[in-house]
Amino acid sequence: MSDNRKRGEVLLKKNEDRRLLAGHRWVFSNEIQTFPEKEGSPLLVDIRSSSGRFLGTGIFNPHSLISVRLLEGRVSSLSSYLDEGIARSLAMRDELGRNEDEGVRLVHSEADGLPGLVVDRFGDYLSVQITTRAFEEFSREILDILSSRLHPRGIRIDRSLRARETEGLPVEEDRFEGEIPPEITIRIGGVSLRFSLREGQKTGLFLDQKDNVRALAPFLARSRVLDGYCYIGGWSAAIAAHAKDSRLTGVDASEQAISLYRANVPKGHGICSDFLSWGRKTRDAGERFDAVILDPPAFIKSRRLIKEGIEGYHAAFRLGLSLLAPRGIFVACSCSALLSWEDFSGILRSVFQKEGRRARMLYQGRAAWDHPRLLAMPELDYLKCAAFWVEERG
Repeated sequence: MSDNRKRGEVLLKKNEDRRLLAGHRWVFSNEIQTFPEKEGSPLLVDIRSSSGRFLGTGIFNPHSLISVRLLEGRVSSLSSYLDEGIARSLAMRDELGRNEDEGVRLVHSEADGLPGLVVDRFGDYLSVQITTRAFEEFSREILDILSSRLHPRGIRIDRSLRARETEGLPVEEDRFEGEIPPEITIRIGGVSLRFSLREGQKTGLFLDQKDNVRALAPFLARSRVLDGYCYIGGWSAAIAAHAKDSRLTGVDASEQAISLYRANVPKGHGICSDFLSWGRKTRDAGERFDAVILDPPAFIKSRRLIKEGIEGYHAAFRLGLSLLAPRGIFVACSCSALLSWEDFSGILRSVFQKEGRRARMLYQGRAAWDHPRLLAMPELDYLKCAAFWVEERG
């Protein structure tokens, strides 16, 4: 893709520069006073305040509610910016180390100055997501940069994300380059995990929980452990490494996930079922667990689903808590970006109160170290993990 496309300018309405000056990286369409022409609209735009002050360079999409996503500094060439930005992201991961993990997020979108680009490395393979119009037009350059710097055996290009729709990009089957075997095995936190890079959820394997798993696994190594929404067994495998005699039960609605759970946790009991249905029957049968981990998929995928999603988390957490024995450990997680920490905490307070349980928070975690965050953009702080010591209320 050539950088010869014309450059544009965006003029903001009065006082709409405050968020950007505080470090936020998005400009919404209703904050803009003057747009570039939609016909042949530019990919790069300079953003100016209503008084004409230069605020930064961003990538532009006239068809998205988020019309401009800021880049870092004054950018003259998108090709050069991508090459330098990817190199900078890779260098940070290399400098910080954690080389024992074969699964690493190498590029984390806005937090790395590359909005809409996510790159995960799984050993010799890469998984790439592109969800912005400008970077989609430069997708070939992005893949070439990654190939030349990392020399992967194969790359999965994830094109099934619904987030692409908001940018007017096609949602379709994933694409593959090079060699992608049906399943691969990598080590994370000293534990080997087998998963499907071709058909796995999101980028193939969830890397954002690895620091939380590493921190909590020793405390969760108890006699009877329930891993709800277990996917391929990341939590269970880490717990099993700390306590060979733990009785581990993993529940997930995906047959493929449960098949991989059984491979990753040979002594675990993998159950293919909807968690709520299975949990109610198990609770009514009187079975209880010494530790319960609930790490469900995002229940809130859009603003119109916030109320419904909060109700879903409340139902799942309350059911999970009802399956917890006295003096047990309860771990609750949410990966819904639209669920605030305040609402997450409110759900848990309500659940403990309604179940008549006294809880002490032992741990609060976010996404792993290789998923950096921007303080000015709390909406990107999506992953929430909290662990509690739970007793009966006296």
